[in-house]
Amino acid sequence: MIALVWLALATAPPPAVIIATRRGETSVPVTMERGWGAVAAPLLAAPLELTVALDGPRATVGLPGAVFVFELGAPFVRTGAVVCGLVGEPYLARDTLFLPLSWLADCLPRTLAARYRWNAVATRLEELPVASAVPVTRPAPATPMATSGGPAGRPAGPPPPPAGASLRPLATPNPITGLRQRHLVVIDPGHGGADPGNPGRYFPDGLVEKDITLAVGRLLRAELTRRGIGAALTRTGDTLIDLADRGAFCAAECDLFVSIHVNSMPAGRRADRVGGVETYFLSDAKTEDQERVAKMENEAIRFETGSSRAATGPVGFILRDLQQNEYLRESAELAKLVQDSLARAHPGGDHGVQQASFRVLTSARRPAILVETGFATNRTDAGFLASSLGQHKIASAIADGLVAYLLEFERRSTTAAPTGGR
Repeated sequence: MIALVWLALATAPPPAVIIATRRGETSVPVTMERGWGAVAAPLLAAPLELTVALDGPRATVGLPGAVFVFELGAPFVRTGAVVCGLVGEPYLARDTLFLPLSWLADCLPRTLAARYRWNAVATRLEELPVASAVPVTRPAPATPMATSGGPAGRPAGPPPPPAGASLRPLATPNPITGLRQRHLVVIDPGHGGADPGNPGRYFPDGLVEKDITLAVGRLLRAELTRRGIGAALTRTGDTLIDLADRGAFCAAECDLFVSIHVNSMPAGRRADRVGGVETYFLSDAKTEDQERVAKMENEAIRFETGSSRAATGPVGFILRDLQQNEYLRESAELAKLVQDSLARAHPGGDHGVQQASFRVLTSARRPAILVETGFATNRTDAGFLASSLGQHKIASAIADGLVAYLLEFERRSTTAAPTGGR
């Protein structure tokens, strides 16, 4: 049967394949530009919740339940200890990763047989029905107040990891990072749903900030997963989550919180000349520019429904003040390591570490940063942010900074007595 699938894919690939999941059907075109059927990986992101991380000639593709490691130009793919042969090779073209159709039609459904099947007659990848669905709920907010849930249809958060998951030591150090403990990072792709974020003066094809941040967030999750670090997204699709609720995803077993955004300059003579990357931690703004950026990002509150689960009034003020001071030093250190890494990969200027009062950071119960990945009002930055290569470089650079922080955290934790904080 597998041989027949391979023969059909090699001799007469269809013009398009259908991916049918519980979220609907998506038609994905098949290209023959290299002599074999291939599909563009970005077109699989939404229907399959697929993420991609590029590291030189290696492409790591993540799906819920499996991670596939490709070598550009090599007709095989690894998943765990299994190697799948491919009809054709993965390749990069126009800053886009293309995957052989045989991976989608053969290797993927064999690896995830409990979830997908390939219908060769209809050229469809079909998601199988789940026998018993387990509801996924948002983790409880890190406040002493019990609050009711939001209205029906609001996005649920990622499931909390098992108790103690981020504290259990690994049997051996991670061969990629050298980390000796399990860690969990919460990634927050800024904006979403009714809130488009920055319209992006120089973004092509109608892209806006919420599209860029989600793409980078997915790639960062895949890159951390490849390095053996747990990662969860506050949103996995085009949904709106209240600012104060996003940080609440980082409580209990979470180690770090990273919110991803795109910067812009107001209209004026300098608007298109300012570019580069900057990383913020939560503290009072010291400059007018810091205040401007915080005001721009905090304005997302106008899209909210008023059903946030965050504490308000005097209790909320006390909790926010505690958060701002509890991890001030750690957040500043995290911001520096991430900023240093990003500055080496970004074509724009290095705007350094900044501080301001971002609402999205106030409810995180761990070290938290906000990354402004570039300026949509700068032509070079915008092209970099909109490209697959640029998004991969940003995700990889952020991951490098996070790993550097976690390594230093582990080093300190083994040489100093526990203090009760992280």
